[in-house]
Amino acid sequence: MVQIGHHPHHEPEARRWQDWANMALGILLAASPWLLGYRGLEEATMNAVIIGLLVFALSALALTLLDRWEAYINAVLGLWAGLSPWLLGFTGYDMAVLVHLGIGACVVLIALLEIWQGSRAD
Repeated sequence: MVQIGHHPHHEPEARRWQDWANMALGILLAASPWLLGYRGLEEATMNAVIIGLLVFALSALALTLLDRWEAYINAVLGLWAGLSPWLLGFTGYDMAVLVHLGIGACVVLIALLEIWQGSRAD
C-alpha cells in the first residue's frame, strides 16, 4: 500500500534511535581492544576496529539518507562480528570473544528490529 506523501525510501523519525544505538555500538567495538585490554591480539583488534567503524559509518549514513538498506548490511556485519572469534581463530581469549559476541548480537537485533519495523510501514 502506498501512502500519499510517503516516500518509500524514508523511514519514520521513531526508528532513528536504532541508528544512534548502532553508532554507539560501532564505536564501542572499535575501541574495545584498548578499553578491555586485548589489543595484543592482532586479528581480534583489526576485526573489532574494521567492523566497528563500518557499523558506525553505515549507521551515521543512514541518519542522513534514511534508507533501510543500511540495516541489512549492519545485520551481516553484526553476524560476522559474532562469528569472527571462530572464523579468525581467537576463541581462546574470553574478553575478545565476549565483546564480539555481545556487540555483534546487539547490532544484529537492532538491525532486525529496524528491518521488521520498515516492512510493517510499507
